[in-house]
Amino acid sequence: SNIPPIDLGERLNYLLRYPHGCIEQTTSSGFPQLYVDKLMDLNETQKQSVPRNIQATINRLKLFQTSDGGFSYWPGEPTASDWGSNYGGHFILEAKNLGYQLPSNMLNRWTKFQKKLARQWSYKIGGFRDNGSYNHNDLMQSYRLYTLALAGEPETGAMNRMRETDGISAQAKWRLAAAYALIGKPEIAKAMINKLPTEIEKYAELGGSNG
Repeated sequence: SNIPPIDLGERLNYLLRYPHGCIEQTTSSGFPQLYVDKLMDLNETQKQSVPRNIQATINRLKLFQTSDGGFSYWPGEPTASDWGSNYGGHFILEAKNLGYQLPSNMLNRWTKFQKKLARQWSYKIGGFRDNGSYNHNDLMQSYRLYTLALAGEPETGAMNRMRETDGISAQAKWRLAAAYALIGKPEIAKAMINKLPTEIEKYAELGGSNG
């Protein structure tokens, strides 16, 4: 790789802790630990603590799951966060694929929530919010569709409608193309990214995904 050294050993110390905070902080602590053993050699203490931390992250996400199956931004909040539901759901899918145990019915409830929102989605032209961040609801939907594809529960109707929608951002198209690739339709994915730019204009998604 031509990337500069990033001193994984030092940074791992920031991750090897019990997850806490909002759903972004909680998930961001657990997510890289799923793969850290593929990037560096762990000592015996780390080999024992990493699986415990990942399972603790999964268990803590129970505190974020709302009655409709999504994930809130803070534990115990009644309203689901679109971004938190995408990001937290992505983590539990990756963890499950690596053999970690999920709390009973967590995945099923989350999948139903994601499917409902995917079907209800309609494109809203991006614009600046009062806080200066940029609203890309197309990126939120494409990530949602990607997670459903990863779960083996693709919403192909919603994917096709989004693909045919004019004006969606390049970053949303890249994510949607990845979803098509996951469900075994690489020809559609390749057609979507043909001549699609790889450089994205700077934008901020405060209260949502970070760009």
